[in-house]
Amino acid sequence: MADLFDYLNWRGDLSFEQVPFNKIDALLLAHVTYSIFDGVVPENFNERKTFAQVAKAFSAAPDYEDRINIGFLINKRTAELMFKCAECERFRNVEICGFRNIYNEENVEQFAAVTYFVNGQPVVALRGTDDTITGWKEDFNIAWLPQIPAQKDALEYFKEALAAVDCDFILVGHSKGGNLAINTAVNCGEKAQKRIEKVFNFDGPGFPKEFFEKPEYNKMEDRIYSFYPGFSVVGMIFHHPFNYEIVRSDGFAFWQHDPIGWQIMGNSFVNEVDFTDESRLFYKVFNEWIDKLNKEQKKNFVETMFCILEASGAKTNTDIEKDAFKATARMLAAYAELSHTRKKELHKILSMFKDVITDDIPFFKPLILLKNNLRILG
Repeated sequence: MADLFDYLNWRGDLSFEQVPFNKIDALLLAHVTYSIFDGVVPENFNERKTFAQVAKAFSAAPDYEDRINIGFLINKRTAELMFKCAECERFRNVEICGFRNIYNEENVEQFAAVTYFVNGQPVVALRGTDDTITGWKEDFNIAWLPQIPAQKDALEYFKEALAAVDCDFILVGHSKGGNLAINTAVNCGEKAQKRIEKVFNFDGPGFPKEFFEKPEYNKMEDRIYSFYPGFSVVGMIFHHPFNYEIVRSDGFAFWQHDPIGWQIMGNSFVNEVDFTDESRLFYKVFNEWIDKLNKEQKKNFVETMFCILEASGAKTNTDIEKDAFKATARMLAAYAELSHTRKKELHKILSMFKDVITDDIPFFKPLILLKNNLRILG
């Protein structure tokens, strides 16, 4: 089956005048935004570099080896995909600017964005969750915070882009980036909404039910395009838009979250008829449960889950992957110190995730090992 690399092989010689920007292009730019662009893409909107220029500076960077190692959960071929864009007719003259990268553990904040100019039109790409535990925790904080820091950052970034560029925009994002793209489009204000042509959300975590009842959402709904793999986990966290497309992936279980495995035919995705049974069950059980909780209970749910993960001492999924058993031992010690109520909360969390987590993913591996040892601790 064909993937993003095949798409560039097949369509990379076609300009955007010949074949206009489409959903596959949107996915490609959303994923390439995981690249470590620090120092090689201008931070302002006035200075721009082409894909070809950025790739050249990227490959010449003294920390090149570190840049291509972007964490266990992000496909290792991401840099290769960026270089392939730089080489093909379709993308090599796409201009890039406005790079931002914010990370703050204390604020539970992980945000990055970049703006591409495709045939003169700005495409704001909002990066998804990276390799850090902080980034994952911020995702779950959507459950109880009216606005997570990354959502605030994305709104500020978009307002700055609007002021700098007198054009209509496209917003794209994968994983948390998809959530940020939708949230930005809905909450940027009526005047700014008029300058948004389309929004592309690729397997982003959702929102509380009431988000979709907002009049600001209704004004944008027909311009929001959402895509999920058949086995979706991240996209099933909280409620997702009503209109969406299900994409076939060659990834296994959770790894279908990786866009490089999504299947493509021409300018379209190869579709699945429905989500897997595991995804549909997780969506139903998780959201029915969390919808019943009040704000304080939702906060406690997130704090309980992540106080255990943070007790591992790991800062990233890569850290966990290096020594999952050591991380789990620390988590078991932290679990033993929890109150009876919090232990019950953790049991509930692990029960809901049991059908969708796999032990080859660092973030979940210690949770599985913990679950297998809970009978010992009681």
